Amino acid sequence: MLTLEEVFPPFALRIAGAPLELRVLRDDDLPKLVELVRAGIQVPDLPMPFLQAWHEEPFAPGSPDGFPTTSLRWWWTQRATFAPDEWRLALVVRHEGELVGMQDLHAKDFAQTRNVMTGSWLGRAHHGMGIGTLMRQLVVAFSFDELGADQCESGYIVGNHASASVSRKVGYLDNGRRRIVQRTRHGTVGVDEQRVVVTPTTFVRAEDQVSVEGANAVRRFLGIDHKSTGA
Repeated sequence: MLTLEEVFPPFALRIAGAPLELRVLRDDDLPKLVELVRAGIQVPDLPMPFLQAWHEEPFAPGSPDGFPTTSLRWWWTQRATFAPDEWRLALVVRHEGELVGMQDLHAKDFAQTRNVMTGSWLGRAHHGMGIGTLMRQLVVAFSFDELGADQCESGYIVGNHASASVSRKVGYLDNGRRRIVQRTRHGTVGVDEQRVVVTPTTFVRAEDQVSVEGANAVRRFLGIDHKSTGA
């Protein structure tokens, strides 16, 4: 009988660098993930970091409209729409075995653009420990070394000093600003987003070695030519 990892190869992916481990989100992770969100994500004195305030929706398990159902739709949609021309890896981050946040890796028309985009969040109790910087370093290293990306893009709301600091530490450079729309608890607002980009030349790697398992299967699943990667 086939294993789940053979049916959906991203489940076999493991990116690790002491003391962190990144793996693709599984249904078994969801209860802990929901509790992590309920305990708080956003730092009170920093701007709301997301396009939509999904993390502040009323907690209503079993309801079709509240959290976590609304977020489950999003997480499950990422699997349902996974394809070589557009894919998103929703990676659960564990620190010394404890689930502490998520790191997303997203690409569209990767074979032509060699460009990936990242987004992430941490449970508030795990801020200020260097975890945000290391998880970004791990996923950027994977993008360059295993997927053969030419650049990684990200962005943060202007005024979010914590996110800006992580980007600088990892070697991202400013890549222009744009006006975007956020849907907050208090309505729709316009805010400025700072775009940033990192390349293999500017990338600041983690001190510890990065270990990757399952990359070959993921590359085949995404139609990425192994010869064109740095691995």
